[in-house]
Amino acid sequence: MLPYSINKLVHEIQFPDKRAEFEEDPAAFLAGFDLSGEEVAAVQGGDVRALWNMGVNPYLLRVYQIWKKISDDDYRSALDGLSFYEPQGGSHSG
Repeated sequence: MLPYSINKLVHEIQFPDKRAEFEEDPAAFLAGFDLSGEEVAAVQGGDVRALWNMGVNPYLLRVYQIWKKISDDDYRSALDGLSFYEPQGGSHSG
C-alpha cells in the first residue's frame, strides 16, 4: 500500500467544497481514490494513529484533525509513542 492515494484524499478534503462532496456522499467521493478498506475506515473513523501509520503527511494530518474536530489532547494521545523518524509505528528516543 503506497501512501500517495491516502495523502491525496486527505489533501483534497481540506478544501470546503471537497469536504461538502465527501460529507454528502462519502462512497461516491471515495470511489475516486484507489484506497483499501482499511484506509477508508481510518478516514471515515477519525483514526489519526492509523492514518499516521499509513504514511499520511503530518501537515495534512493536522488539517484533518481540525476538520474532524479532534481535540489536541486526543490527537497527541493517538500519536503517543510514534516518531516522525520512524513513521510506521516506531518510536524515537532521543
